[in-house]
Amino acid sequence: MAVKLCPVCGVELKPRVVYGIEVDYCPRCGGVWLDGGELQKLVAKIKEYEVEYHSYKPLNEWEEERFKKKKRRSFFEFIEDIFEFD
Repeated sequence: MAVKLCPVCGVELKPRVVYGIEVDYCPRCGGVWLDGGELQKLVAKIKEYEVEYHSYKPLNEWEEERFKKKKRRSFFEFIEDIFEFD
């Protein structure tokens, strides 16, 4: 298997499993690199978890109350949380 290098800084990319899908990330610059089809798989998993999450009744009631108090996070904030590797 060929070593994959970060296109930004040239460091060897490391594998990381996110929602059951292996993605490559750079330990130096924090870049995340997806192979063909991985973005679609990640989006499908996120949608699957979102449906499951919102179908849980006690959580749904809690979230409705919380929503009244706090602004709902955007899709991009959710994606940022997924790819934090600290």
